[in-house]
Amino acid sequence: MSLQIETAQNVDVDYEVASIGDRILAQLIDYAVYFVWIMIVAIMIPALGVMKSGISQTWIMTGAMFFPIALCPLLCEYFWDGQTLGKIALKIKVIKLDGSKATLSAYLLRWLLTTIDISLFSGLVAIITIAVTGKGQRLGDLAAGTTVIKTQPTVRLEDIVVPAHAPNYQPKYAGVARLSDKDIRTIRKVLATNNQTLMEETVSKIEELLGINSLDTASEFLRTIVNDYHFYASEE
Repeated sequence: MSLQIETAQNVDVDYEVASIGDRILAQLIDYAVYFVWIMIVAIMIPALGVMKSGISQTWIMTGAMFFPIALCPLLCEYFWDGQTLGKIALKIKVIKLDGSKATLSAYLLRWLLTTIDISLFSGLVAIITIAVTGKGQRLGDLAAGTTVIKTQPTVRLEDIVVPAHAPNYQPKYAGVARLSDKDIRTIRKVLATNNQTLMEETVSKIEELLGINSLDTASEFLRTIVNDYHFYASEE
């Protein structure tokens, strides 16, 4: 399943939405990490022998076990760009629906609604919501305006655009220096979609921006733009 996102350049880019299976496996990996942490705490705290009261030891052990686990998803996603250990392993991440990085408030909303999405109903609510929305969104995602996508496209970008140049390479469009790294990443994503209509729309926007009129096919033009950009970048 793919999700079409309009970028800041007004170009629609298709992202591959993480499947329910990917998200469940990522969650299970996170649970495995939590289990290891619980075992470490269960072994270490009694071994330290600093707590004499049975009641205080119980509270301290419970807090040491579950407080970090409760905060782990929120902190990991915020500091690791939308990923937990499980998401890193499955190569998926949280992003905003406009393709930008999620904010702390978005991560916080997702985290708060995890109780309803996953904890209370064993993930049933999340699975149903993800299946129904069509954008890979559970309740937390709907509230936060986020979704979960795959970080690696089905078609590898290096199979489409090869930045290495021959010694005698001659750039065709000097105006590409006016583009930014973000523009080039967007063009690469457009090429990765292999969507002819989308590529032609992108060509029109670039031609208008650079004041040029190319007779190349859409894919050839976009590849040339990217290669020329890398040529000039390597010369700096």
